[in-house]
Amino acid sequence: MPTQLQIKVDALKRVIKEEKLYRQEVAEQDKYVAQMKANNADEYEIKKQVEVLEESQRMVPVVGDKIKELKQSLKEYLGTYTGEEDTSEAKSLI
Repeated sequence: MPTQLQIKVDALKRVIKEEKLYRQEVAEQDKYVAQMKANNADEYEIKKQVEVLEESQRMVPVVGDKIKELKQSLKEYLGTYTGEEDTSEAKSLI
């Protein structure tokens, strides 16, 4: 069974990975929309792809806030942690 420390570390790592994926998606979608515009694609299709891009762009700060929240929670937890586990990974994430 994972410990409280491991749960907090894994949650933070997962959200950091999620943010990276959203940023990657924004970059790829931005290129795709630019390519569609350059190729004079259907306006409706461009509009739909811009909506997808904007949704991804909105998620980046949301996930960024979640990272800050999880880092703070982990920092507070480590401040009172007295267990035997190796905390180096947790500290490197903060």
